[in-house]
Amino acid sequence: MTKSDQPLHGQPSLNAFYAPTLLPAIEELLARGVPRESIEGLFHRSLFELRTPFMRIPLFMSRRFWAFALEQSGDPLIGLAAGRRFVSTATNGLTYLFDVAASLDSACEYFVRFFPFFNGHFRAQIERSDNRVELRLLDCGSVKTHAATIDYILISLCSMLRRKFLASGLERDPVLSVGLTGPCTAHPQDHEHALRAPVQWQQAHQSIRLDPQLFVVPLTPGNHDLEQTLVELLEQTRRNSEPTLLEQVCDHLVTNLAEANWQQFCTAQHLLERTAARRLKALGWSFSELLDEYRRYRAEDCLQATDLELVEISDRLGYSDVQSFNRACLRWLGCAPGLYRSRHGQTTT
Repeated sequence: MTKSDQPLHGQPSLNAFYAPTLLPAIEELLARGVPRESIEGLFHRSLFELRTPFMRIPLFMSRRFWAFALEQSGDPLIGLAAGRRFVSTATNGLTYLFDVAASLDSACEYFVRFFPFFNGHFRAQIERSDNRVELRLLDCGSVKTHAATIDYILISLCSMLRRKFLASGLERDPVLSVGLTGPCTAHPQDHEHALRAPVQWQQAHQSIRLDPQLFVVPLTPGNHDLEQTLVELLEQTRRNSEPTLLEQVCDHLVTNLAEANWQQFCTAQHLLERTAARRLKALGWSFSELLDEYRRYRAEDCLQATDLELVEISDRLGYSDVQSFNRACLRWLGCAPGLYRSRHGQTTT
């Protein structure tokens, strides 16, 4: 677990994710004719490397991947389509543990415990009230979640919940409804059809509402020894997942983007600058490229979700003046920051 997985100023911030969780989505793109080389170039990794067990990579690559998937497919529902492949093709310690848990209650408790390690964008939370159970996803990542990512996660999770019931021989559907934070789409029935549940839009959190009666009912014969073995394996993997140099650099950028500095990073890590630069290049990146990536996504997030003045956003990103920020936005977004903001419903300042 990287240091960014720890609470920062009282707010949890996640900055890496388990790369193989994207393999079903990658398979969907390959099936649609997207060249393998383009996908590998996006990650600066081969598909063989991305399949390596317990490989974690910086969270901005998830944002990068889903923007690429939308562009290449031209399909605004690409996350839903890719998510349908998830249960049949994705296998990891968390999915195994979810399957062997004795009830949805215990399965969701495990999900809450380990999901941030695998996903990076969200922390999970179980909310109970009278006759109501919700599994909520709280967006705490260092970069905001792409809409397709949310679709991908929710349809995958709904499929896992239903698979658990089918495997137990129960035909009832535990999913009552799904909550999305975004505005209602032009064709809301597409989401309801894919998720096989009513969808409530513009909610406070992404969530899945579960049948409280089915939530606690025993589903499989208890196998405490197997559960404990899987938990111990996941805990050991989480403890032993040492961050790569790439993750360490990204953590440095996330911690204080305005003052991020290569020399300062190398000094803090007791590394020679030239040696560290070669090691980072071997991982496919340079410090300046990573700095540019994080500035871009932080700029998008600030312009879409805040009413900060442009000069303040520029300062937060580490630019010496607004003109430099404007030029960067033209390169990243194809337009000036004020125009980009107006397109996304914020007031230009």
